[in-house]
Amino acid sequence: MNRILYLSSIFITILGFSQNNCEALKKENEALQLTNKVLTSENDYLKKIVEINKAILDTEKDNSSFKITKVTGSKAEKTISITFLVEAKDENKKMTIEDISIVDIEGKEYEIDFYKSSRPYPELDLKTPVKLTFSFKNIENEPLFIKLFRFKITSQPKKNLFENTKSNLEFKDLKVIWN
Repeated sequence: MNRILYLSSIFITILGFSQNNCEALKKENEALQLTNKVLTSENDYLKKIVEINKAILDTEKDNSSFKITKVTGSKAEKTISITFLVEAKDENKKMTIEDISIVDIEGKEYEIDFYKSSRPYPELDLKTPVKLTFSFKNIENEPLFIKLFRFKITSQPKKNLFENTKSNLEFKDLKVIWN
C-alpha cells in the first residue's frame, strides 16, 4: 500500500512538472514561429532581388562586368529605358560612359535622353554593382527588339587617374517589354 501511495505521489509530481514545462515549450514554440515568419519574409525579399538583378545579357570588358537586367518601353511617353548593372572586378574605378545610342530593328538610331537617365560617370567600388538606367526618347513604331545598344567606356583606377583604358561595348537583340 505504501508503494502504491509512493508511486502515485511521484506520478502526480512528474505530471505537475510536465505541465510547467508545457508552458515554457509553448512560449519557445511561439518565439520560433515568429523567427520563422521573419526568415520567410527575408527569403522572399532575397528571391525578388535575385529575380530583379537577373541578367538578360552580360559581358566583361576591362575587368568590369556589364549586365543588362531590364529593357522597357513606354507607349505613352514614346521612350525606351535600358537598366543594367556595372561592377568592377579588380579595383575601385571611375568610369565615363559616352556615345550612348540604340538602333532599332528598322535601322533607326536613337540618342540618349540625359534628363531621364542615370549619370554617365559612375564611381565603382570593388565587387559592388551599380545600377544605371539610360532612357531614349522619340521612339517610333514601338519596336519589339533593339538590334544594337552601344556605348564607349573610359575606366580609370582611383589610385592612378592618369592610367585609363578605353573600350567599346555592344549588346545585340534586346527584347523590349512595352507597357
